[in-house]
This record gives sequence, C-alpha cells and structure tokens, in this order.
Amino acid sequence: MLGTGYRGLDDEFKDGWFDLESVVNAVTVQIADEDGARRVVACLDALQAFDREESQLRLEPLLGDCVAWGT
Repeated sequence: MLGTGYRGLDDEFKDGWFDLESVVNAVTVQIADEDGARRVVACLDALQAFDREESQLRLEPLLGDCVAWGT
C-alpha cells in the first residue's frame, strides 16, 4: 500500500507543493479506502517521505527517484 500510495502522489504532484488533505485524497483515489489512505499518509510521514515548508508538503526527491527506478 505504501508503494501504491507513493506512486499515486508522485503522479499527482510531480514537482509542486500540496497540503495534507490533498495528499489523503490522492492516495484514497489510488487505494479506494480513505481510512487506509490516512494510514498510508501517516506512515509515509513517519518515514520522512515529505519535505516540509510551513503547512505545505512536497515529495522527497530521492524517494521519488527510487520509486521511478522501481527500487
């Protein structure tokens, strides 16, 4: 679920900043379960998959490269 959620975010928010609810909505579309999406986002957050700037998030570029390479 983490990989699917991360890929969904990578597709949705390539290089831009976004808020937490946008992240949850994007993951919900990928896995069709809002509660599951919130767990995925919380886990990604705990794994420091996001860069932070005030209340905005951006996917951490190194993890994005790993997902793109399939590692």
